[in-house]
Amino acid sequence: MKKIFLIILVLVANFVQAQRTVSGIITDKSNVPLEGVTVNVKSANIKTLSDANGKYSIEVPAEYKILEFGIKKFKLQEVEITGDIINITMSALDDEVNLFELNLEELMNIEVVTATKKGEKISDAPATVRVITEEQIKLFGWRDLKDVFRAIPGIDVSYDVQGEIRTLVTMRGVLGNQKLLILQDGQMQNPITGERFVFGNNIPLNLYKRIEIVYGPSSALYGADAYAGVINLITKSGSDFDGIETNVGYVSTNAYVADVTFGNKISENTDLVMGGRIYNGEDFKLYEHYKDMLDYGSVGNYSGNLAKQDKSFPIKNWNLFTKLKYKKLTIGGDWQHEYESQAMSTIPSNYAYTSEDVWSQDLRHMYAKYDIISNEKIDFNATVTIGDYTVNPTSNFTIVNGSLTDADRQFKYAYSSYIQGLIQNSWNISDNLSLIMGVSYADVKSFPKTQNLENPFTPGGKLEDNLSYFVDNQGYVFGKIGLTDSIFGERNYSNFGSFIQSQYKMTKYLSLTVGARYDYNTIYGSTFNPRAGLVFTPAKRISIKGLFGTAYIQPSNYYRWENWANPFAMHIPNENIKPEKIQTMEISGSYFINDYASISMSIFRNDMTDVIRPIPAATQAGNYPYYNPYRTLIGESVNTGFVEINSNSGSMYSQGAEIEFNFRLRSFGANVAYSYVAGKDNDDGSNIPKVSQNKLNANLFYKGQKFYASLSARYYSDIQASTTNSLYGTGGAQEGSKLPGSTIFYANAGYNFTKSFSISVSAENLFNTKHYGAAPYAESIWIQPRAPQPLRVIFVGVHYRF
Repeated sequence: MKKIFLIILVLVANFVQAQRTVSGIITDKSNVPLEGVTVNVKSANIKTLSDANGKYSIEVPAEYKILEFGIKKFKLQEVEITGDIINITMSALDDEVNLFELNLEELMNIEVVTATKKGEKISDAPATVRVITEEQIKLFGWRDLKDVFRAIPGIDVSYDVQGEIRTLVTMRGVLGNQKLLILQDGQMQNPITGERFVFGNNIPLNLYKRIEIVYGPSSALYGADAYAGVINLITKSGSDFDGIETNVGYVSTNAYVADVTFGNKISENTDLVMGGRIYNGEDFKLYEHYKDMLDYGSVGNYSGNLAKQDKSFPIKNWNLFTKLKYKKLTIGGDWQHEYESQAMSTIPSNYAYTSEDVWSQDLRHMYAKYDIISNEKIDFNATVTIGDYTVNPTSNFTIVNGSLTDADRQFKYAYSSYIQGLIQNSWNISDNLSLIMGVSYADVKSFPKTQNLENPFTPGGKLEDNLSYFVDNQGYVFGKIGLTDSIFGERNYSNFGSFIQSQYKMTKYLSLTVGARYDYNTIYGSTFNPRAGLVFTPAKRISIKGLFGTAYIQPSNYYRWENWANPFAMHIPNENIKPEKIQTMEISGSYFINDYASISMSIFRNDMTDVIRPIPAATQAGNYPYYNPYRTLIGESVNTGFVEINSNSGSMYSQGAEIEFNFRLRSFGANVAYSYVAGKDNDDGSNIPKVSQNKLNANLFYKGQKFYASLSARYYSDIQASTTNSLYGTGGAQEGSKLPGSTIFYANAGYNFTKSFSISVSAENLFNTKHYGAAPYAESIWIQPRAPQPLRVIFVGVHYRF
């Protein structure tokens, strides 16, 4: 018995020596204790959770040397065991995330919110998602959202086009700025009435912690206009600024940029951000460099009063932003004022290249969100949003007379406002099952864009547009049979939406997402949009996704009642257009080769039906003529000339693939992405327009503690023109040809003198290469067949933080 007792004592002693107790406190960067952090002994099935005070204690066998600390919304951290007390400060995933400095497991755990309206790992999201970080924005010298587009695989982009667009964006062969849903902290930025989103020098990036780009349709969650993709601009919090931050810069086109932002975590429960930016000066005078008569050569033929006018392209933009978070309540607001030239890519013998030819608009939003219940299981909140959109009375088309000696301004105006409510609940039912659902209601006041007005519209009065000038002798407006009401007023409506989505983790490696949304609109009726996603992660380094989704573009009042006329062409309303629809299937995958390199690939197909686009107006019954009184200004009959109308004109498809390789070693990195897209218009068999089939983006960069620099190249092959293109389309002088492709280089460099003071210099189109992009609209009648692109632009900026 004594021997047995001795043996037991020895075994117990050895067991005690073979393991140790490690304890400590876990906090965030603000020294707030974190409850529910999983503390795991790496490579062993031993774990515990931290308590409400952030305290933990865990028994660790002697042969194990590393603890892992993990919790939702924070970076996974590994700590070597060097003592019995280990206190740790955890970093949120969105705190200055640097994609290239994270290790493999952290890359797979970056959290995004846009794909499913709730936080989840990027590898688990049932969508192809790209994250642009604050650090990347600085590294590559991007100033406005439009600058980011040139670096995104699968996007065709044309800069400096007509003022209602400014930057033409085509995503995976899906054309139209209004087909990208732009969010800011989940709040819609697009005009609610469906107007094209203007990507000019009007969306500054200094406010954003990151940008989440979701490819493909998302109407199953977001409703109308989440068609080609969703871009969510995630703003910084007050604690990210912790004081006053200012940026001042000069653009070589003769423009000045300045912003100032104040942000601070005022108390434990209160966080405030407020700031603004001014962009003032001139844009690139492309007519001084593209003098071919196919481009802007006609400007050189201006004479008389027209030749004496100022031919600068003004920019007078400003932005305001504020966000206050107090306990469970968040109140935010923004105001975007845009005033830029709209001459570019219009035909200069029709529209004057002068400083008076401008497009100006205001977008304003304010929202209040209240987190009714917010914990690990339930996130139940309610949001009320108000907003409005105004095409300012100064907006005009300056129309040139036939002798190029003078011009006459024709003004535009539009207004819409809305109030919208959203109630949303996210419920983590179990570790394997979650559900999100919501209902929304919007009440919209809409006064569509007016005809060309001789004098600026006077806001504040009755919202009416008198079209009696276009009434023919039979009483038909524009000569359109059946259209007899010459007074166009408000076209108000409301929209009800409800959605539900479930995510189920079927096995350790396989998860399924299914969801749908139903919308009812008092103008065009109901729409139903489902989605499904299957995510397979067979190994730590691999993620494979199979995705299906649908979306629709609302037949907005903008398109239903769009009308304009000039001596050369006329556009007439069509109140009977229906929603345009898209159905997308995609397979994507990513493989992290090691801690330094990764590769990803996507294959997709988009099928679009009831496509809304302008087409030549059909011949009316009995050959009844349309009526354009402006034709008399050039000595032509009022019953002649080109007439177009928006219509649901058939179907088309696009398909393609993207592959991307990322590499980083210490302070150096490289990125190469290739994308291919092609498609057909099923009506006439033509190739989808405004698309370059082959695109290549390449980036090299260096980031040290003080100095950073990047060099980027963007290659795009020849661009397919529209069949209506006046040069490359049917009947054109170069029928069957394409717009020539090109390779453009971009460079950026900066130096951080201190944590508070830095300078940067960037060059767009580094080698001053003349090149062209796709022109908007039909590429004929009043629009150039090709859009000359900016030459070299230098920017010098200074950053200071108080």
